[in-house]
Amino acid sequence: MAEDQTPPSTTVHRLQPATWPEAPPYTRLQRWTALGYGVLCHGMFVISVAAMFLALHAGLTSGWSPLSGWKGTVGNVLLLVQFAAGHSILLADRGRKWMMRLAPFRLGRPLSTTLFATISSFQLLLVFVFWSPSRTLWTVPEGWPLHAMDGLYVLSWILLAKSMYDAGMDVQIGLLGWRSIWRNEPPVYKPFARTGTFRIVRQPIYLAFTLILWTAPIWTPDHLMAALLWTGYCIAAPVLKEKRYVRYYGDAFLRYKERVPYWNPFSHSKDRVPSGTKHGTDYDVVIIGAGPVGLLLANLLADRGLRVHAIEQSEESSMPSQAIGITPPSLEILSRLGLAASVIEYGLPIRKVMVHGELGPAGICDLSNLPGDHRFVLSAPQYAVMELLRRNLKHYPNASLQKGTHAKILLQDGGGVEVDIAHAGMIHPQTVRALHVVACDGSHGKTRDHLRIRSHGGMYGCHFAMADFLDRSRLGTEAHLFFTAEGAVESFPLPGGHRRWVVQIPDRHSCSEIGAATIADIVFHRTGLSLMADKDEAPQVSVFSPRWMRCETFVDGRIFLCGDVAHVMSPIGGQGMNTGFADAEFLGVALPAMQRNPHTAATWSAAYDQVRSRAARVATHRAAWGMRLGTLRGRSSAILREAFMRWVLFSPLLASHLANWFSMNSIPGATLSRVPKNKLPSAYSRRS
Repeated sequence: MAEDQTPPSTTVHRLQPATWPEAPPYTRLQRWTALGYGVLCHGMFVISVAAMFLALHAGLTSGWSPLSGWKGTVGNVLLLVQFAAGHSILLADRGRKWMMRLAPFRLGRPLSTTLFATISSFQLLLVFVFWSPSRTLWTVPEGWPLHAMDGLYVLSWILLAKSMYDAGMDVQIGLLGWRSIWRNEPPVYKPFARTGTFRIVRQPIYLAFTLILWTAPIWTPDHLMAALLWTGYCIAAPVLKEKRYVRYYGDAFLRYKERVPYWNPFSHSKDRVPSGTKHGTDYDVVIIGAGPVGLLLANLLADRGLRVHAIEQSEESSMPSQAIGITPPSLEILSRLGLAASVIEYGLPIRKVMVHGELGPAGICDLSNLPGDHRFVLSAPQYAVMELLRRNLKHYPNASLQKGTHAKILLQDGGGVEVDIAHAGMIHPQTVRALHVVACDGSHGKTRDHLRIRSHGGMYGCHFAMADFLDRSRLGTEAHLFFTAEGAVESFPLPGGHRRWVVQIPDRHSCSEIGAATIADIVFHRTGLSLMADKDEAPQVSVFSPRWMRCETFVDGRIFLCGDVAHVMSPIGGQGMNTGFADAEFLGVALPAMQRNPHTAATWSAAYDQVRSRAARVATHRAAWGMRLGTLRGRSSAILREAFMRWVLFSPLLASHLANWFSMNSIPGATLSRVPKNKLPSAYSRRS
């Protein structure tokens, strides 16, 4: 069973997997060869696991070896050692080089995980097929003791499966290698795991394997020998693995190693970052990235008296309109800075969302009955919100904003974090020290990769073009969604007499050919609405292919991920920005609390990670569900979708829930005030 996450490289300092500017040009022969290796790998894996399950459960009382007596014992020891030693040898650099020679057509490197899983499965199968049983039974439980042992045995296998899933099942079972070739794409090796079972111990796979050895119900001399030898291997072998991890992942793995015990979950764990003090630091918090989320966080922290320095790579203060929807939870957060009224004054409240299907109107999502003070979604361009936050930040003498600047985290220790700051014209970078650093540098930011934080993601499989036109539609202040057989059209009112139109397009390759006139033609064809009275009108067109991404953890010691650097979802509707605002609100309370009372740092960090990870996960799933429903094409799919919307989504039973869904009111922990008390440190007061 494979479990090493380091990429197959002959140079130990290489941190990233091989990449291609385009999909690697695998031939048909290479792809079918890889598929054959995959079938062999998974077949061998299933057979070997089944053989191990049955043989251990029976106490290793069967085997096809003709050996007996002392020769059988020696043979059994060799079988046990060949699996353990071979497992470690193949993960070493020389072993990997040799293993890569086992695939033809230059497929050794991309097939490395498949080859390793195949060989390991074969080695495991050899143990149980050629075992020489002693024919001596020590204990054979019956009745409830047997049922209890069987239960523990099965639970140990479940723990092994969960640990392998947490580590990355595609690597563990050899799927990554052959699948990447079949899909004609480079294999992506994710950083080491640190969530799920890896939060409890650093080596949960080895721990689960050991528990399997000791919970099998029937005991024989054979069983005891296998349990003792392989337990010793499970305790000692990960030491070599962790040395490789230190070489590949450096300080990121060392910090994880300090916090999480090696093998025994009951051993002492350094689960708290040492306190540190404000003396000897330049700032309390450095924020990398001053987009809307970073600016909001800077304002929230400065409002609580912290010394804040925000760093933004871009020199420009204005940019084309991006996200436009500000939900009621975000307005509630802005109201704590006294900014909600200003944003609302500039923006345009949307109180109704009109949904149209292939056959006509499908329903109305009425936001005017939402609970709270803000019974609407506010249409306000992102750049306007950012400008308001920038102006407000200038009111705080303890806050600063530096544009056109690159930031790089140098090191993290018990007293704080050192950051290199550089911009054009600087001969030498400036090094500053802060108690905490928050990365708000967006989905393409480098901080996440620097910390070696694992993420999961993918494409939604649909493509869009959008532009902001002068509003001649007479649709008023309502949002309109048109779901047709040819594709979706979404329309949102904007301040200043404009309206945003987003159209689904067939494929990414047509994006370069789309201009404002094309969008207008698509809208007219699908909705009957005319957008352009003046042919000289040329609004800027943006094309995009939505994707999703979510990090496994949002925290690494004194460094926090916030906003799009931690999670990405469909940009339509502003879910991403609003989820990031809630991240910022949480840290706006958590960081001051940690710095006032360092003993609560671990509790606050864990709470942020758990609460905001769950919120991002729910928001991402909702965005994906809505995207899949809205982008179905074809007449039959469109009619079925329309029937579902009419009779289910807009039924009296679900109408109010749909409004809360659309407004993000029902996201778990949409604001800090809605987080259950048992999820927060006991000393936290809602008033704070």
